[in-house]
Amino acid sequence: MNFKPQLQQEHWNRPERLLFILLILISACGDTGETNKQRFLIRGNEALGQQNYKEAIRFYDEALNIDSCYVPALNNAGIVRFEQKRFGQAVLYYNRALQCDPEDYDATLNRSNAFYEAGELYRAEDDLLFLIRNYPDSATLYFRKGLVQAKMKKFREALEDFSEALRLDSGLTEALINRGTVHYYLNELNQAESDLRTALRLTPGEGNALNSLGMVSSKRGDQEQAREFVEQALAFAPNDPYFLNNLGYILLLTGNMEQARENIDNSIARDPSNAWAYRNKGRYYHMNGDYENALRLYQRAMREDDFVELIHTFRGDALQALGNEQQACEAWQKGVEAGELESRDRLSAFNCL
Repeated sequence: MNFKPQLQQEHWNRPERLLFILLILISACGDTGETNKQRFLIRGNEALGQQNYKEAIRFYDEALNIDSCYVPALNNAGIVRFEQKRFGQAVLYYNRALQCDPEDYDATLNRSNAFYEAGELYRAEDDLLFLIRNYPDSATLYFRKGLVQAKMKKFREALEDFSEALRLDSGLTEALINRGTVHYYLNELNQAESDLRTALRLTPGEGNALNSLGMVSSKRGDQEQAREFVEQALAFAPNDPYFLNNLGYILLLTGNMEQARENIDNSIARDPSNAWAYRNKGRYYHMNGDYENALRLYQRAMREDDFVELIHTFRGDALQALGNEQQACEAWQKGVEAGELESRDRLSAFNCL
């Protein structure tokens, strides 16, 4: 099942905040280089707020031509690249900002976000640990560290981080949803349901919590209730690619094949990088006996994100159906290493060496 990331990667140098602060600064200054670079920063922030990335970059570059070590402009130039999903380039700008000010909070946090998105999880963790040492009472930092731990499949550590975030801020709905998600991965379904229902009490109608409750019901085998939860989530966000994909998966499990494919295809159209949707479309082909297309889509899912649940098991199944026994065994072995219990069963059933 497809878990929607519960936190959009948030940038701490928000244009709206900077705009207000810098207007005050400018009113107090004369027409100097300091004033000019601030004006360029404001205009860059306005362009960024309108998603006019080309203009935002131009204005930030103008500010940096005046002061090459102007940390707000370096940081926000990194934000532009981040929003364009150019994570490596974003890191370069955050690095430059941190060379100018090694303890800048915003640039360190934003660099951690970029490392996370680029799959450099240990670097993301290092930046968060640095921030936590300096800001030990920040629920947000523990929450983000929990996201990194979960992505690394360090589920017990992730539970500890989400729990610490909730100790510091008991109303942090996102931490409850993500802790519930981790419990789901650990097959601790009662704990998962408890966290998700608490999240719904805090934030009624929270689509991510409803979606995740659907996953819990599906894992329990109650596909009717699972469908009800996910459809409730879609009522709040009809075009959400994660919710559409999960509905597609539930429909696959209940034999509604063409409806399932329609939802999965809609999910891919709205988010072409969603690895879970490629896995589920692979399942569609697999269940219809088209193992070659199933294998192709499983491999596409792995290129996008090998975190996807049961991807090694399913890939091994497709290889075995195509007569590639040795490769199937290798895929299932990777599944065992990734904690997929189903792969362990396959290794035993097919007498893999």
